[in-house]
Amino acid sequence: MRRFPAVSHARLCTASLLLGLLLAAAPAWALDTTRLQAQLEALREAAHAPGATAAIMANGELVYSGGIGAADAENAVPATGDSVHNIGSVSKVVAVIAVMQLVEAGRIDLDAEIQTYAPWFPRKQAPITVRQILTHTSGIRHYRPGEFGEGDVLRFQQFDSIEAGSRRWMDEPLLSDPGKHWNYSTFATNLLQAAIEQASGQDMETYMRERIWAPSAMADTQFDVPARIVPRRGRGYEWDAARGVLENTVQENVSYKYVGGGILASDVDMVRMGHALNAGRLLGAEAIAEMYRPQLDAAVTLLPPPPGKAPSRDAVPVQGLIWRQQQDAAGRTYYAHSGSVKGTYSYLANWPEADVVVALHVNARGGDADLRAAAEALAGEVLPAAK
Repeated sequence: MRRFPAVSHARLCTASLLLGLLLAAAPAWALDTTRLQAQLEALREAAHAPGATAAIMANGELVYSGGIGAADAENAVPATGDSVHNIGSVSKVVAVIAVMQLVEAGRIDLDAEIQTYAPWFPRKQAPITVRQILTHTSGIRHYRPGEFGEGDVLRFQQFDSIEAGSRRWMDEPLLSDPGKHWNYSTFATNLLQAAIEQASGQDMETYMRERIWAPSAMADTQFDVPARIVPRRGRGYEWDAARGVLENTVQENVSYKYVGGGILASDVDMVRMGHALNAGRLLGAEAIAEMYRPQLDAAVTLLPPPPGKAPSRDAVPVQGLIWRQQQDAAGRTYYAHSGSVKGTYSYLANWPEADVVVALHVNARGGDADLRAAAEALAGEVLPAAK
């Protein structure tokens, strides 16, 4: 009988480890990058944008990161998944994660009045809760035409606190009683900065860096501060359809709305955050479930339009805490948010059960780009094979 040489337990363990590393290094996804690039090109053309970027993460693996065109048209800087841009109202998604962490820690009560955390905020005709701010039912208004004043002077001011950034609107009465109507409001969500800072004892950027961005490996994420030198920072543009001309957008100091639309990030950073959320590194299961849970009852309606303006054809969204619940073409539930600021348009979509996250960005406004449809199409490249 043939005898095989004895193999030590240590050598067997080493061999098993090497095999495991080789298997882990093998690509788990064989994506058709040509088709993905073509989808981005179609998105860029629809937006009339210099560039379009995307990133896809599935089961914790970055399976795609890419771009088409230019992140900065004047300097011909290529657009990639690592291009850094202002994510607009997707910033609200980052903020609600911070809020829910503080809810878990017992430092924020979702049903407490906002004055618990922002005592400087004037009381209105009825109490406003943190939950109502997170569901856009606070009654606080959104922007209005001419908001920044003659010459857009306020657009370029640096505000060193959210209280200072809120002074020009905070004494106004509510548009409706809190909890009665849905009305999207960035001004309302900006107040979450006060809650995060009061409850944590830290300035909001420091808190987010330590508790969200670092645990998610978001190396390129920070506040959009004009004075900072930001590697790979892209620029936004405006498409004038009537003249068929692409122009530089008016720049803006967003210090009055870091929560509402003032965070810089890459698409890669955003999908990393989505996966960290799915993996339980940022929030526990109970807090995640409450964050995604539809919060509004059937009695909540859209805010009626002002006199002389036609009613909106939109419906009240399936509103969680900031996140909105969506259904893709295959009937799968996912959670998403869009954002637009300074000539850019961003979208973040998360299928938590499959652990698939997609982030998209185009750097022009005024076109006809459907980022939601594009995100669903990109996710469809990996969803059948995801867990």
